[in-house]
Amino acid sequence: MSSINSGSEWWKEAVLYQIYPQSFKDSDKDGIGDWQGIISKLDYLQSLGIDAICFRPFLSQFSQQDSAFEQLVNEANSRGLKVIASRADLPISFQTDHLILRESSNFLNPPPALKLSELKRIFRKREQAKDDWNCVYWGDHDTPRVLSRFGNTSKFENESAKMLGMILLTLKGTPLIYQGDELGMSNCTFNAIGEFKDEKVGEVYESVIKKIGIDEQAFLRVCNQISVDHARTPMPWDNTEMAGFTESTSTWLKINPSNTRINVASQENNTDSILSFYKSLIHIRKEHPDLVYGDYNDLRPNCNKIFAYKRIGKDFTYLVLNNWTNKTQSFSVKCKASVLNLLLSNYSNESQYESHTFELQPYECRIYEYAH
Repeated sequence: MSSINSGSEWWKEAVLYQIYPQSFKDSDKDGIGDWQGIISKLDYLQSLGIDAICFRPFLSQFSQQDSAFEQLVNEANSRGLKVIASRADLPISFQTDHLILRESSNFLNPPPALKLSELKRIFRKREQAKDDWNCVYWGDHDTPRVLSRFGNTSKFENESAKMLGMILLTLKGTPLIYQGDELGMSNCTFNAIGEFKDEKVGEVYESVIKKIGIDEQAFLRVCNQISVDHARTPMPWDNTEMAGFTESTSTWLKINPSNTRINVASQENNTDSILSFYKSLIHIRKEHPDLVYGDYNDLRPNCNKIFAYKRIGKDFTYLVLNNWTNKTQSFSVKCKASVLNLLLSNYSNESQYESHTFELQPYECRIYEYAH
């Protein structure tokens, strides 16, 4: 794998990985993640192919002055990984207009789902701001899981998780993977208000729900859509009761019960897994500089079914096709090249490129390369 540019703008070619320390790995058996826990999983992060670990924010119990943090930096550096104490330290624009910014009022009046055409408009607007180099990210510790928001967590869980990864790692800008997205983690089902640690949930429940008498089950349903706790459930390292996160008998926040299916151990050696797909995408991004620096051309701005775009570089163009739906979709596009080199797809039996027309199966994604 090619190493990133060691110059002053290394971050343009880098792939970032955001960790929420409290939920990544516990080493001292108190049910709360810590620096030593992260250190114990650096080999995993290195194998993923990322270039830097970043945090946002540091919680009160996590200090940069801690000797364990210094050890984390040294151990990460020895593996070729940079450690960014705060993503604000990077000269990258972190736009939030695609996120669900969870405020107290949203629990009573949650925002409508963002249409694909609206999401495309946001990406185009960012691309037009030539003075900014943007971070491409689906979410962080303050947002619901992207798979639950834009994907399909039932019949096409694997396919839609891979499609979202394809978009993340092929758009223009520095991609940031939030911990667990590379596994296809989705929102956790909380069965009672008391299971949430989200302060806003408790605040709204006590100050509004109980006083006004709003249906608690309706409130619980909304919390199960937009609470920040969905992104903070412990990282699932295996399918055991404590998910390999801790040796304690309890955790600071509920473990997502999906860990019996969605965990690192079950995906590391599975070449068809979501994790393996992310590794392939990261490798492709690093091996094709035109995919990093090439221009972005949205091919169907107003379409809510297919997210198709070109990344046009100096020597190569990349055609990226993503079916945003659970039904087969047809897509036609003219390319100057007669031969398109398929770099990656989340289906093994994708239809062949013929007459500039593609048949995309549910949540199918493909990236093609061709020379100018």
